[in-house]
Amino acid sequence: MATAPKRLLLVEDDAHDARFVMRAFAQVDETIDIVLATDADEAIAQLNHGHFDYVLLDINLPGSDGIELLRRIRRSQATTVTPVIVLTSSSNPADVLHCYTAGANAYVAKPASVAGYRSFADAFIRFWIDSTILPPGMTTRR
Repeated sequence: MATAPKRLLLVEDDAHDARFVMRAFAQVDETIDIVLATDADEAIAQLNHGHFDYVLLDINLPGSDGIELLRRIRRSQATTVTPVIVLTSSSNPADVLHCYTAGANAYVAKPASVAGYRSFADAFIRFWIDSTILPPGMTTRR
């Protein structure tokens, strides 16, 4: 039985990084539907108007930062258990701690190469989509 394509909200204000992520996922699994939000307000609007299976979040955003957005995601009944994976350029231990404390499911430093983005997309799909069991009410496996 075929399942619906997975929907991923990518919250990223840097056009180059967004393109790298989207291209890497398309190369690994073209069935994943990626929606781009470039700031926290746009991300909240997207989350309020549609279902997403996962959120990939950069914490360095204009306006309200990604950590505050993560807190807002966790406070919402509709997204409280949605997996949020922080994908950011910061490897600052304080940022890592703040993200996990705010409810991040994982924290990953942005890759330094196009090949690194593809490796990330492949690992993401293998772990989050193919292996992880999500809470009842959320989609599970492909």
